[in-house]
Amino acid sequence: MPDYLLEYQSVSESEEKMHDDVTGILAAHNIEGELRQAFILTVSEAFTNALTHGNNYDTDKLIKISIYINHNSLTADIIDEGKGGLKKVFEKSPPTLLSEHGRGVDLMRYYSSAVRFRKTSIGGLRVTVVFEMKKNEVT
Repeated sequence: MPDYLLEYQSVSESEEKMHDDVTGILAAHNIEGELRQAFILTVSEAFTNALTHGNNYDTDKLIKISIYINHNSLTADIIDEGKGGLKKVFEKSPPTLLSEHGRGVDLMRYYSSAVRFRKTSIGGLRVTVVFEMKKNEVT
């Protein structure tokens, strides 16, 4: 069971609310510095992809985030209710040098210790990002 379960409607305003919620959770656990920044960036990228590419801003669809925190790792599942997301991830072309879009998955892979993409039972996409904890990064 997750330590935190967050749900958001698929509207632009949810991005700021999600950012504030995740920032608050990390602050409550005294997670700061590079780990905090990398986690927020990674979850934000997955959330934006779920909003735009997964749910296509369909207000009848939700984006769910589960966050798990322990002394070894910080993990988040970002889940959309769209269709075909797994195929989109694996068929994605690398961004060009001056691209303004298409870097989210690459950023997730760069900053996290591990990232997994799985299809949900209803056809949506579950993105799992894992960050290994260094000693004294969580209290």
